[in-house]
Amino acid sequence: MIDSHCHLYFKNLRNKIPTIVENAKNNNITAILSVNTDENEFQKHYDLIKNYQSIFMSYGQHPENVNKDNIISCDNILKKSENYKKIIGIGETGIDLYHSKKNFIYQVKSFENHIEASIKTQLPLIIHQRNSENEIIDILSNYKNEKLNLVMHCFTGSNKFKNFCINSNFYISISGIITFKNADNLRETIKDYPIDKILIETDAPFLSPVPKRGKLNEPSNIVHTYEYLSHIFNINLYELEKITDKNFYSLFNKAKVYKNIEYEN
Repeated sequence: MIDSHCHLYFKNLRNKIPTIVENAKNNNITAILSVNTDENEFQKHYDLIKNYQSIFMSYGQHPENVNKDNIISCDNILKKSENYKKIIGIGETGIDLYHSKKNFIYQVKSFENHIEASIKTQLPLIIHQRNSENEIIDILSNYKNEKLNLVMHCFTGSNKFKNFCINSNFYISISGIITFKNADNLRETIKDYPIDKILIETDAPFLSPVPKRGKLNEPSNIVHTYEYLSHIFNINLYELEKITDKNFYSLFNKAKVYKNIEYEN
């Protein structure tokens, strides 16, 4: 199993990484992608995970953190991706109109810079979407002649957005939200998504799946989401693990495959 999106540098997780790694190993988690959200935290984040096998990172600026003075340039992203071997993706980036409407024009510019860097490096984009389906569709449609490699992180979209993603050959990532009692619409929406374009994530420290809901989330909890999805897709757990592992390494093809996530001496 792979946790394709979490935030190991967030304050509730970063001080207990050895325990988190041990819990992950004990639950057959073989790789983790820890997603960057703030440029100012990048170096400390990278130093936290750099010596662990199969713990990887992305580089980017979360749309909530964007303002007119800190828009990451395409060149900045290119330099980071060239100089840090553990960076396998770009983001998370995107548009958030739930928390952050006032900085919309800066979010768009930041998003476009991330897209341009992804095209130049062929590193996949990790996209955050909140109350912004139409805006995301409009921006990505401007690049329809480019080969975009991306995943819609923590997918909770409408049928319209799902069909846009399918037609664009995009990946989606499913979080513990799928296990929530009030997630019937999401379960109905994703049940026919092509399984070769699905990743699974925790978004830890957020969105703990049932039966861990309300508690601090961590990568080891992803087993509950895997088990739940195996029933939705009517496939045994082992097959789902094989398929989604393959999906992860197909998208994030810079990642190296290790047998475990132990600390490298």
